[in-house]
Amino acid sequence: MGKLLKIIGVVVLLVVVLVIVAPFIVDPNDYREQIQSAVKDKTGRDLSINGDMSLSVFPWIGVGIKDVSMGNAKGFKPNQFAEIQEASVKVKLLPLLSKQVEVSTIVLNGLTLNLAKNKQGQSNWDDMAQPSDVEKPQDNQESDSSSAAIGAIAIGGVQIVGANITWDDASKGETYHLTDFDLTTDALSLGNSMGVELAFTVDSKKPKATVRMKLAGDLVINADLNKFDFQGLTIAIDAAGEPVPNGAMKIDIASHLVADLAGRGSLSLNPLTIKFDDSTLSGNAAVNNFDKPAIKFDLGVDDINVDRYLPKASQAEGSESSGSVAPPAAAALIPVDTIRSLNIDGVFKVQSLVVNGLTAKEASVKLLAKNGVLKTEQGVKSFYKGSYAGKTVVDARQNTPKIIVNEQVTGVEIEPLLIDLMGESSVSGIANIKANLTTRGNKMPAIKSALNGTAEFSFKDGAVTGVDVGALLKQAQAVLKGDLSAAFAKGSGKTPFSDMSGTAQIRNGVVNNNDLIVATPLVNVKGKGNASLVSETIDYELTLQRTKATTEAEAGSDDAKNLLIPVNVAGTFAEPKISLDVKAMVMATQKVKIDEKKEELKEKINEKIDKKLKGKAGELLKGKAGDLLKGLF
Repeated sequence: MGKLLKIIGVVVLLVVVLVIVAPFIVDPNDYREQIQSAVKDKTGRDLSINGDMSLSVFPWIGVGIKDVSMGNAKGFKPNQFAEIQEASVKVKLLPLLSKQVEVSTIVLNGLTLNLAKNKQGQSNWDDMAQPSDVEKPQDNQESDSSSAAIGAIAIGGVQIVGANITWDDASKGETYHLTDFDLTTDALSLGNSMGVELAFTVDSKKPKATVRMKLAGDLVINADLNKFDFQGLTIAIDAAGEPVPNGAMKIDIASHLVADLAGRGSLSLNPLTIKFDDSTLSGNAAVNNFDKPAIKFDLGVDDINVDRYLPKASQAEGSESSGSVAPPAAAALIPVDTIRSLNIDGVFKVQSLVVNGLTAKEASVKLLAKNGVLKTEQGVKSFYKGSYAGKTVVDARQNTPKIIVNEQVTGVEIEPLLIDLMGESSVSGIANIKANLTTRGNKMPAIKSALNGTAEFSFKDGAVTGVDVGALLKQAQAVLKGDLSAAFAKGSGKTPFSDMSGTAQIRNGVVNNNDLIVATPLVNVKGKGNASLVSETIDYELTLQRTKATTEAEAGSDDAKNLLIPVNVAGTFAEPKISLDVKAMVMATQKVKIDEKKEELKEKINEKIDKKLKGKAGELLKGKAGDLLKGLF
């Protein structure tokens, strides 16, 4: 027994001596040509090892290499596929005996990698992507043992400095450069916190842009390598270029990110803070089931001007003029397939908002999408000195989506709203509007023609520009005096009113209103008629009546004091035509005189008939004469 122990001791001693002495008697540089030749045989590429190679055995088994490059595939430039200035890695020897792997800091300095794809779609690494002959594990036992082995790994850290990667896709004409890539980590021990710092710059030629990003935080990776807990995560992005709103933008993100890849997978950001320009977004968000994502969020922004991030008018016009963009009327408005796949439950709030020129405060949207039905509840507590509330339902379960809209505007100053939205306004006053609408379709003509519902509106203390009832009264008075040319004069003023109200019924895209009432200082206005949303045409009638008697100088003619003056509104939405209904007006004012003349003429005719004919023939002729006079008048 003692002799056996001595033999074992001698063997161990020899192994230790060999391990210590080996690096001094074995020079890896002696095998430089064999290594280069083996790579050439395996890949067909030239491997150049221009720097020293180093080897260590005890207490660390390690290898280091400097100034290495590999040639590119045939037909690709530049000449080198990859270059490394320095790389090294070491594994501690003694822990290997107990199946523990302790790796020193992995160092990679000065990596240059040129990735490319030619016009035929072939990449410069296709020739090296050989199928693996290694068989996959046949049961969970082998997989579990692999996980256990990985769980026993401890890495002293990763240090990548000055890496540069180029992606040149000739098939799409795209080129991207990732430069100054730096990655530094603390010691990696699964289940323990590891500090991570990452920085890089991305340059693009098409579109022309530059993005600089920095990331830092503490990362915990579990033993099964399927859960990543990133605590104190911070990301700083500095972007500039053509696709960036206003040419430049800085974004700062802070969050606690947890990505769980086990099972169906999940991702959570709680809390989440994003600062960009003058705005700050905060709240939380989560995604469950990566195959069929279920999204939940509760987010809010303090102040944001959405118009700042929308394409400028010239850019939008340019995109519409390109042949690849479908005309708005023919374009599908609702992404049916997308809505069917949505599973979203979230709330988004904004303290101060500017969008499409409109300003709002304390705005919110509740979003619920599931099983092909998208529901929203939106509201604005402060909206042009009033408020807004609405509900929208988009049912995309069938091929033709159904849309339900319920909206209410209360106490809103309509003129500044329309000016901000459209640049001009033909109506002013305090507006109260309620609408309950339904429609079907996925293109604007279909949506318009299928629109049905009801609406009611009222305006207080406002004015209508383009309809001057005062001018219309003067025109009517001039016509009654015999100046028929006054009927063709165009008014350009406006009508102030104290109240304007009415209701509307919409049937298959036709809006019908029969109870318009407008109260003005001089004239009461009533209106009825319809407008087609499909053809955008108007067929409407206004009736004007003076509200009080005035002096002869003010009123002009007594004929207009109690007269109902008809006004026709026709034309299109873009070019409405407003004119007096002269025929109806003349008939109304002259009705009494016409009736008197008709009776007088009738008596004269009857007298002549009595002189010429008597009996039944005379009575019959009188009746026919009366019918003829009725037809004439």
